[in-house]
Amino acid sequence: MGIFSLFGKNNRPGGTRPEDDKLPAAADNQAPVLFGESPERLINTTIARDGSVRSTTTMKIDAIESEMSSEFVHLPPSQKSLADSATTTPGLLGANTTQLTLPVMSRTTEYLDDQSRSGSIEVSVSDTPEVIEEAAVLFASDQSDIAEALLLSAISEDQLGSSTHIVWWMLLDLYQITGKQQEFDNLSVDFANKFETSPPTWIDIMTLDPQAKSQEKTGATPAVAFSGKLDANIGKQLERAQKLSVTHPAVRLEFTRVSSVDPIGCGLLLRMLKKLQKSGLDLVLVGADELADKIREILLVGRRDETAAPWLLLLEILHLLNLEQAYEDASIDYSITFEVSPPPFVAPHSKIITAAEETPVANTAGSNSLLMPILIEGRTEELLTKIQTHANSHSPAIMDCSRLVRVDFSAAGELLNGLAQLASNGNAIEFHNVNHLVTALFKVVGIQEIVRVVSRKN
Repeated sequence: MGIFSLFGKNNRPGGTRPEDDKLPAAADNQAPVLFGESPERLINTTIARDGSVRSTTTMKIDAIESEMSSEFVHLPPSQKSLADSATTTPGLLGANTTQLTLPVMSRTTEYLDDQSRSGSIEVSVSDTPEVIEEAAVLFASDQSDIAEALLLSAISEDQLGSSTHIVWWMLLDLYQITGKQQEFDNLSVDFANKFETSPPTWIDIMTLDPQAKSQEKTGATPAVAFSGKLDANIGKQLERAQKLSVTHPAVRLEFTRVSSVDPIGCGLLLRMLKKLQKSGLDLVLVGADELADKIREILLVGRRDETAAPWLLLLEILHLLNLEQAYEDASIDYSITFEVSPPPFVAPHSKIITAAEETPVANTAGSNSLLMPILIEGRTEELLTKIQTHANSHSPAIMDCSRLVRVDFSAAGELLNGLAQLASNGNAIEFHNVNHLVTALFKVVGIQEIVRVVSRKN
């Protein structure tokens, strides 16, 4: 019966919904039915398969899903309330703020050490104040609240020497990115008084936080882009989609840059699509047709793999796209393969909009610059390919980071390795108009030692 929960429709009297929200057992846990087999052999085959191969992929999907929210460190409620209550005027910060940041700093140092030992990212050793490096890593790990508390504490203590400007700029950038315009304005006044110079100006394009009012404009739908292989590494994108669904009536999902899929990625995306629809969210789908084609490439009618997730995701996409004939065709293939009929086609509940990929923003930094994305997260192969192509025809090759808001910490490691390879081939690369949080991260991981990094002018 679980399969009828896929699209929120069922054949139960009164339209009651099933409680089970998992993948349909009839498809995901059933062994192949061979005509002429005895019932006893069929049961034994099913049990043996359920207990080994077929449970493995589902268990992996469950594990990844459970780690999506627990991967990052969060402030306990009591500490978060203290941080939230702190005023943005440095002079009003008390000693409690320093006490708050101490355990945070030690956790971050352990995190950096673990990453260095694992070989994924080698953290650069420098004379930069610890607060700058730790705030940069915390922000790169999507821990804006803790990064803010660290920067506020450092500004309050005012013992940063020649790095004082940098910490203030980082906090101002953080306020812009998280949409805290009132805090930004208050800190700007203090900045002008302390340094006797004009503070940075508020730039709407820098705002990333989905709760920021300045970002909630007509037609401005927050987007989550998937690229490379749709596999177990899409957790960050799925977590962002879930966060956006809490504060926005619609979310844009982009699949045009997906190169291939695997069963685990299909299972994770399928579950997220079901959750988004259950919340009543409207979806804007870009490249869903292409994603459906990628899924078809790994399917074979009559062959039962270790999970039915790719089949179910294909049906879900065709349902969302309101492609009734294609859905019926896929349903027949699905029925032949699993000898279980999917639910009949019904129009999707939520408002689903299909959109073409937007035309890239005009290059404002000159013909020899490449515009960087708003976020750099997940896999970076495609971005590095673009950088390499651009570097092959320009010297120096300038990367315009005017709209780049955040670089994920793990993505920074991949970016470092790719840029190191390009630099070893003699390519001269420069990153221009980089915000101060990303600039600090580039210094932590060593990117600044490979390419030229030019921070935003303030």
